[in-house]
Amino acid sequence: MVWRVAAVLSLVVVFTSTLFAQSGDEQTIRAADGEWSSSAKISSLDKFLSFYADDATVLPFNAPLVAGKENIRQFFTQLFSKPGFAVTFAPTKVQVSKSRDMAYEIGTAQLTLNDAQGQSSTTPAKYVVVWRKEATHKWKAVADIFNTDK
Repeated sequence: MVWRVAAVLSLVVVFTSTLFAQSGDEQTIRAADGEWSSSAKISSLDKFLSFYADDATVLPFNAPLVAGKENIRQFFTQLFSKPGFAVTFAPTKVQVSKSRDMAYEIGTAQLTLNDAQGQSSTTPAKYVVVWRKEATHKWKAVADIFNTDK
């Protein structure tokens, strides 16, 4: 009887600690997203890029995929330099794997650019980011796909 109670308690402790760890990872990713979104401007390009792994791939809307950090830099330099550019994004869902080395998030964004007449135009968007926990225990984006709702 004592053995069964000890076994059940051990399982509860393991299950609870796994949930807390996954929840901690989720909160870490959500906090990173806040910083990442705030840095989405040409003056913070280096900080923005720091959220990507060196081997990351970006799959932008209406464009070919962009692989590797230097190519990602070139892509975002061009995008961030467009007249009226602004973007904000936030996750609506973050799911951390049981192994706690991968995660994905789904989120919404607001993309603002100047239209042909030079007027600011905001478009809703959505995205998926796949995160990987690096050897340094930092989460880095390894895949990022986004597109507008219109």
